[in-house]
Amino acid sequence: MSNTPPPPSSPPPPSPSPSPFESGTSTDNLLGRIFDLSFTQFVTPSIIKIIFVLGVVMAGLFSVLILVGFISQGGVSILFGLIVAPLLFIVYTLFVRVMCELYILLFRIEENTRK
Repeated sequence: MSNTPPPPSSPPPPSPSPSPFESGTSTDNLLGRIFDLSFTQFVTPSIIKIIFVLGVVMAGLFSVLILVGFISQGGVSILFGLIVAPLLFIVYTLFVRVMCELYILLFRIEENTRK
């Protein structure tokens, strides 16, 4: 048997800079993130779900108002309103979803460029 010394251990890889998505900093709460003057933590990823829900609620209200407008005209416009209002709801909700995903995509790109 040969007594070879174990290979020298390599130094640990350098720790990456803190990600704005990670917790464990003094700016964990939303108010702390809002008033973080060094901009090390982002607010948008924390509230994007709220923004999406508000967008869907607004789409619903908008669709109801469109439907009420068509119903107030009477006649065939009621049928047209029953077709247009749900379609506008779907289109507006899709638009809000895509915009929220684009915002998150920008933050993910930033996170990946820090690595």
